[in-house]
Amino acid sequence: MADFDTTPMTRFDNFDIYTTSYKKIGDHEIEVNVLVPKGVEPGKHPLLVKFHGGGLIYGTALYPDWFAAWFIPFIQRNKAIAVLPNYRLVPESNGDDILQDLADLWKWVLDGELVQFLSSKQVQAEPDFDRLLAAGDSAGGYMALQSGLTLKPGAIKAIVAQYPMTDYLRRDPLNAPKGMPVPPESTIDHHMASVKPGTLVSSARPPERAVLSFALAIYGRYVEFFGQGPHLWPMSAVEKATHLPPTYIVHGDSDTAVSVNDSIAFVDKAKRVLPEAEVRLQIREGADHGFDVELKERDAAWLQEDLKWVESKWLA
Repeated sequence: MADFDTTPMTRFDNFDIYTTSYKKIGDHEIEVNVLVPKGVEPGKHPLLVKFHGGGLIYGTALYPDWFAAWFIPFIQRNKAIAVLPNYRLVPESNGDDILQDLADLWKWVLDGELVQFLSSKQVQAEPDFDRLLAAGDSAGGYMALQSGLTLKPGAIKAIVAQYPMTDYLRRDPLNAPKGMPVPPESTIDHHMASVKPGTLVSSARPPERAVLSFALAIYGRYVEFFGQGPHLWPMSAVEKATHLPPTYIVHGDSDTAVSVNDSIAFVDKAKRVLPEAEVRLQIREGADHGFDVELKERDAAWLQEDLKWVESKWLA
């Protein structure tokens, strides 16, 4: 699949991109992008819904630097339609707001509006809802896992979660992102003082708000704005789960943003609560957060094997 080797500058060059909104709150529209491989034949095609990362604090759906290079040939060889949504962000919104966006996004996807939107753009390719994959990196992995836990059994055929947030964001101030000084706690208060009542944020292109994200994580104030409740995190939500789609999680054991121990604990709990669940955890030695952004599948035999497993569940 060398033809689909990409850099961040060329990440989405082989797709036709259609942009709309899946919901509106007051005057604020929340964007969703639909990527269709160029030249794909008419008819039904597998569907991928992929969520962006950013700690649920920043990020945006079409930010190519966080969209792993290996995902492009994976999508292209399966001739899949990809849906990339935005969603409300903390601290202007909370966890329940984000989960409401998640529910509304899935309603838009599954209840006919996605099909109507593509038809309005004269797109001949159609999503095959019997072959649906949910995926995401970091905070996007949170969204993918929450999707699998909340949608009806069988709706999602498989999940791919890269170094997912399964619990609230917390970081060691000694492990600051490269080049970032440790911000004062007042960073949070200054930000909140600048927010006008009713302000909504559903897109923030990195590095915008990266310092805010770090501050919320190191000063233990994340849940102050995100909220608390067992339904808000996969780690606790899985305790009362009745199902979980076949799930593939990849995580580096040197992740400084989201501890690999969270993924280990989530997988252990999922297997205990749901003995029939198929959960595959790949731990990469020495790998940090986002280690796979420029990874090519042909250079990683482990990834080739894991994606074959994902495809066997997704496309069955």
